[in-house]
Amino acid sequence: MKNILILGSLPKNEDDKILYNSIVEACSNLDVKVNSPLDTAKFKGTEKERYELAFKKVKEADLIIGEQSSPSTGQGMEIREAAILGKPLIIVAKEGSIVSGLVKGCPATKEILYYNNILELKMKLKKSIEKLCLI
Repeated sequence: MKNILILGSLPKNEDDKILYNSIVEACSNLDVKVNSPLDTAKFKGTEKERYELAFKKVKEADLIIGEQSSPSTGQGMEIREAAILGKPLIIVAKEGSIVSGLVKGCPATKEILYYNNILELKMKLKKSIEKLCLI
């Protein structure tokens, strides 16, 4: 079974939870295991253990989806690790969000998808995964 890792800032409210669940749902018809910031938020280990777990998940991932509407420093570190490991990366962000030029120029970045609503995000993400034949 292949692994998809969703990167993003830790969920701050119900909208964030809906967003991450929607990205997970977009991958649901694939034969994959999906990890998201919702899983990270449940982790009760130390900061060092959280760090080690984050990079272990990047290493194990076959595809990484970075939600950049609310970028975070930790996510940037994970994206850099993905680039070093040659992991394919799809960036998603709400229309009007500013995606860093470093993320746009990252060799791991295969596509950047801007969306207006959850339904549009799910449709674009499914098409992108299929088009890139990453899974």
